[in-house]
Order: sequence, then structure tokens, then C-alpha cells
Amino acid sequence: MKVLSLHSAGHDTGVAYFEDGQLVFAVETERLTRVKHDHRSDVALRHVLAQECVDADGIDLVAVSTPVRSGLLRIPDLDRALERTAAGAPHHRTVCEMLGRRVECVVVTHEVSHGALAAHYAGWQEGTVVLVNEGRGQVTRSSLFRVSEGALEWIGKDPLPWYGNGFGWTAIGYLLGFGPSPSVAGKVMALGGYGQPDDRIREQLLAVDPDVMNDRELAERVRADLAARPEFDSGFETAAHVVATFQEMFTEAVREVLDRQVTRTDAGVGPIALGGGCALNIVANSALRAHFGRDIAVPPACGDAGHLAGAGVYALAQVAGVRPEPFDVYRNGEGDSRAEVLDAVERAGLRAVDYDRSEVAGVLAAGGVVALTRGAAELGPRALGHRSLLGSPSVPGMRARMSEKLKQREWYRPLGAVLREERFAALYPGQFPSPYMLFEYPLPERVAPEARHVNGTCRIQTLGPGEEQLYGLLGAFEALTGEPALINTSLNGPGRPIAHTARDVLDDFAHTDVDLFVFDDLMVRGDAAR
Repeated sequence: MKVLSLHSAGHDTGVAYFEDGQLVFAVETERLTRVKHDHRSDVALRHVLAQECVDADGIDLVAVSTPVRSGLLRIPDLDRALERTAAGAPHHRTVCEMLGRRVECVVVTHEVSHGALAAHYAGWQEGTVVLVNEGRGQVTRSSLFRVSEGALEWIGKDPLPWYGNGFGWTAIGYLLGFGPSPSVAGKVMALGGYGQPDDRIREQLLAVDPDVMNDRELAERVRADLAARPEFDSGFETAAHVVATFQEMFTEAVREVLDRQVTRTDAGVGPIALGGGCALNIVANSALRAHFGRDIAVPPACGDAGHLAGAGVYALAQVAGVRPEPFDVYRNGEGDSRAEVLDAVERAGLRAVDYDRSEVAGVLAAGGVVALTRGAAELGPRALGHRSLLGSPSVPGMRARMSEKLKQREWYRPLGAVLREERFAALYPGQFPSPYMLFEYPLPERVAPEARHVNGTCRIQTLGPGEEQLYGLLGAFEALTGEPALINTSLNGPGRPIAHTARDVLDDFAHTDVDLFVFDDLMVRGDAAR
């Protein structure tokens, strides 16, 4: 069966293609257009249908998450489909007109698409509890699902209070002057490490009318009232205490809801999965793992970018009766050919040479910054070694150089780090790994100091030998320095999406403070190294 899967409207759109249960090709729109959170899904659709690996004329089923861009897919009963899904139906089966012919179509409710992707990463284990938590879905702001006999059952709608979902993070960001962008939550969360929970702030947040989620005028009155109080003034220290308090409340709310739903037996706690943008909250994720004493499944593209695959996963598993195969995170588009890399390098006025691991490790050991591009990009917002900026976490000033100077991010935001699996196991015996950089860990003394957040933790990616290039580079770097980790942050310039092609990388960084560019088996010395 050949399935085209779309997230066609809203922010972070994209398109995927499945064949016989396997994800063959996927791409996020913003990687093609270089416009962050881009909604123009027609760009991604044309790109996917043009791929040689995609049988555009043989598509058997189209799956699309809500909301639906009506001009992209002509669905005769779209109003009926949206009416049914808005009323809580998990999906609506219909037909659509695409490429001049009628194709069976499944319109998948927004929350259900999130839930299916999370269940997929949990392996569709019987009894899995899935919490989908986001700013706003089609029906809810938070939803509970359970996997029962292979079916995804919707068992709870809006179980969380306003401070336990994405609306709350948006509201706190707006209150503190960060604006309404989908990127705000990540910036706001970073403040929490600089503050401490405050009972006075908690009391005032708990007193907020729950209807604030549904009444814009009430929300504005609440914002104005809180902003006038000394505990919520615009100073950095005050803001940090507000965020630390809110983070504690958020984590407690999520934990309490899951506590009421998970199965407990003599063998332990049943499987848990998280979906929606709030599953990017590494503080809560880490606290939940510690509380339940088990690993928790979180898709790397747990936000709306995950819909490009989630709708297809749901349609396959729950409608077509085809078990979707597991897929790795490196499925966002495809890598440049050698000719394309060489062309981009020449246009930038630079020169490419063959990749030399020893030289790259030496540049990093000497305090240089390396931009690493390898094959297909990662799905989702985390750089996991295919579109990464790398630096030594033991060179003083490296955090400021990479985060503030190169990426022009706020000074207080932390950086992540990557470790080989065996080095992680030695540093954190018995702890669950983090292949998608979605959990935090306290860093031991003298390990990766420039990747250490103010609260002593680091968002760590654990890497196996299957990712040969970066795995080998980590080993060579440790042999030179004794440092087992590298700073790993996303390869994007200020305000831009993660770079997708060699030309994007060089457009963003060719004449900046990057010392060395690696494009698969080629490398290019940057201006900083000359």
C-alpha cells in the first residue's frame, strides 16, 4: 500500500510518503523554503512527488491531519469531515482529488495524529498510555489515549489545568514579554534554571480563573493584573522565579494525570508515551522518568512537524490494518550529491578536500567550531549529528561563541551535548539513554563544563556506532583531549530553520566564525581557520 501523508495547514507543515508500511521519504516545508514554521505545504508536496522513490501515480491512500488546507486537497465533503473530527471523531474516511484522479482519503483529527506517532514510538505496546499535550489542538489542549488490542482509544479530553498544557507556556511567555511565536516556549523554559519556585507566585497562578484558556478578554485582564504585581515585573531575576514556579506546577500537573492512568503491576509501571509540543519539555520528561522508574517514549518530532508522519502512521495502523515499520529520525529529505556540495562550495569561494577525521578532531580540540552535515536531516527540531554545529565543551567561552555569537541566541539559553552510548553508560550507570536529546542529566564535575546549564544539568544525546562518522569523531576527540562529549547544537543561523543543503549551510555560515565545514566525505576550511 502506498500512502501520502500530509500536515497541510498551520505551522510546521510537511509531507511524507509510505510504501508497504515503511516511511520512504519525508520533508518539512521550512527546510525547503528557509522560512521558520512555514505553512506552505504545497512546496513540500511538489518536492515529495518529484522524488524518484515516490510512485506519485500509484498512491492508494492520502492521510491528512487537521486542520486541512482545502486548496491543496480537493475533498468534496471537507466541511463534513471537519465537523465530525471537531466533534471528536478520530478520523473521517472520504475521497480526495489529487493529480487528476480520485484517491481514498483519511482525514485524521489533530490530536489523534499526535497520539498515533507517540504510540508508534512506544511500539504499539498493549496498555500504553499516551498523553498528547500542546497549545491548541482541534478538539482539546491535552488528550489521553490508550493502546488496547492494537487500537488507539481516546480516553480523556482536557484532563490538565491551564498551567499544565502548552497554553500556559504561551501565556507565561506573553506575560514576560516574549510575544506569541511558536518558538517562545523554548526560550521561556530556559529561564527556569536561573530561578527558584516561589510559593507567592504559585498561589497567584493557582488563583487564575480556569476559563482563561477559552476567553480572550479574560486572559488579557488576567495578564494585565499579574503584570502589575511585583512578583511578575519584567526583571530577569523575577522572570526566572516565575518560570521556575510555573515549571514545577506544570510537571506536577502532568505527573498527577499520568499517575491516575498508568497501569501498575508487580512487574512495574506500564508503558507511557508523550506527544504534542509540550513533550519537548526536558525538565518534565526527566522528572516523569524518575517518578515512574521507566523509560518514556517521545517522538523526536513530537510537535506539529510530526503530523507529516503521524497522519500516515494512524491511517496505516488504524484504518488500513497495516503495521507501520519503525523508522529512524534521519528521514527529513535527502542529502546533497557530491556534485551539489562542490557547486555550493565553489559559489561560496571556498575549496573542498577529502574528509579527514584526525584533522576535524584536531580543529575541535584546538577550540574550533565545526559545522557537520550528513545525509538526510533529522525530523523535528533537534540536531542529532546530521545538521549540527559542534564544539569542545571544555574550551572556555565556547558556549558564548556558539550560542550568542554564531547563532545570536539569548545569553541564558543552554546548549546540548552528544556522548557515545558506552561513555554515557559509564557516566550514568543504570540510567536510560537519550537518543533524541529529550532528557536532561546532571553533569559530573569537570565533564563538558561549557555545555552545563546554570542548574548543573545538560540535555544529552546518546549516540551508537551506527552513526559512524560522528561516533568515530567523538572517539578521536576524546583520545586527544580526554573529554568524552562534544557540544551539539542545531545548524541554523539567527531566526532561520535548520540548514537543509550545503548551500543553506554556507549561506548561513560561510563567512562567520565557523572553522571547518563537513559535508559527508568532504570538508571545507572556513574563514575562521584561514
